[in-house]
Amino acid sequence: GLKQELFHRHKEAQQCCRPHNLPLLRAAQQQEMEAVEQRIREEQRMMDEKIVLELDQKVIDQQSTLEKAGVSGFYITTNPQELTLQMNLLELIRKLQQKESESEAAFS
Repeated sequence: GLKQELFHRHKEAQQCCRPHNLPLLRAAQQQEMEAVEQRIREEQRMMDEKIVLELDQKVIDQQSTLEKAGVSGFYITTNPQELTLQMNLLELIRKLQQKESESEAAFS
């Protein structure tokens, strides 16, 4: 939205500009556009970092909850191999629970 607004503002300024000032105006507008794009990239990077930190916190919360519940193999870790093992354990638990639900439904 910010880039679109800037583009429209630049277009209007170019239409009102005298021909001999047009190259100078375009150079200034190019610099302004590059600054806006840099700002957008920086804000996007900061947003991405914030999301990753929030996801990391969710993983820690989940590990802590499962550890407190006494689920074997769960403890707080950031080791990628241990995280993969924990994800596989969760998937196994989910599949076992699903099979149990299917079995109960068959006997009903």
